Amino acid sequence: MKLSLTIPALLILAASAWAAAQDDPPPEPRRDFRYALATIDDATVYSNLQVPLPTLLNQVLIEPTLDFRYKPHWSFSSSLVGVANRYTGTYTQLRVKESYASLSAGDFDFMAGRRIVRWGTGYAFTAAGVLDPPRIATNPTDRLNLNEGRDMVKVDFVHGPHALTAAWSSAVLAPASEKLHDTTAFRYNVLLRGFDTSLIAGSDRGGDAFGGLTFTRVLGEAWEIHGEAAWREHEAILLGAKYTTLGGITFIGEFFTPPNIPYYQDVTIFPLVGRQNYLFLRAGKTRLRELPQWKQWDLAASAVANMNDRSYTAILDATRRFGNHFSSYLHMEIPVGSKTSEYGSTPYSSATSIGVRFQL
Repeated sequence: MKLSLTIPALLILAASAWAAAQDDPPPEPRRDFRYALATIDDATVYSNLQVPLPTLLNQVLIEPTLDFRYKPHWSFSSSLVGVANRYTGTYTQLRVKESYASLSAGDFDFMAGRRIVRWGTGYAFTAAGVLDPPRIATNPTDRLNLNEGRDMVKVDFVHGPHALTAAWSSAVLAPASEKLHDTTAFRYNVLLRGFDTSLIAGSDRGGDAFGGLTFTRVLGEAWEIHGEAAWREHEAILLGAKYTTLGGITFIGEFFTPPNIPYYQDVTIFPLVGRQNYLFLRAGKTRLRELPQWKQWDLAASAVANMNDRSYTAILDATRRFGNHFSSYLHMEIPVGSKTSEYGSTPYSSATSIGVRFQL
């Protein structure tokens, strides 16, 4: 009698163990390798060009990316861009956007190499992003993916809601035209009463010390406000907001006022006088309509203006996707203003870029 009761009990236990094993997720692989490849053929036509240069610039870009992870702690990432263009001649270049190794150990993350970091909260401008790639207000999304990271050693310590970062960046390998310096920077980030807040401090070698504050606050499901304040010789301030309608249209507005110093203004190209004030506005929507003829389209219109000299540049972006790998796009810039204004002095009346992108 006991044997007849024991055998069914063992069978039930075995079935339960087998079912529990089926519910457990499979163990993570010790090694994980991923890669991606993007190819872009971009042609830009300049209208009414006022300098003795060709009106057509054609570029072909090949952008491979790879990520390798060993166990849960070690990782290596690299992103390259090969550029070939025809303008005044044929020109080729290989850019290392990122190439870095990282190690995670408890609450600490260590990183060494070239990496793109974004400490600033601004979309088109930044006051406090001391290690960020340069913002170009007429092309804030970096549509050709040409931004390069800084060469640095970085340590992150994360404990609960607190995050502390220490970074040292070298300018030895940076192009001389970017006028970068060796930079030591610290960042403390915390979520305080709904505000994602960061305090930034540091110094450039051979330059002055700097300090900054950034914040982001989400209000409900539609609004986001963000801002930055920085001190580098003089104060720089950024205030911005983003609003998304129920129909999926996103509006972005930013006000930026930097001091007239070389760090914020390239005075060798355009000798601005005194503090400048900028305004950026953008309206865009992905998947224009949930219909077969429209959901592959993305459309955005924006403008960046210098409020001091009343010049501005209007920008139009349109993208059409074809399946999962191909897309085409249109990017147009139209500068407006007097010949002595910042945007009005642009040596063409419009620049129209048309391109095809393949992603794998």
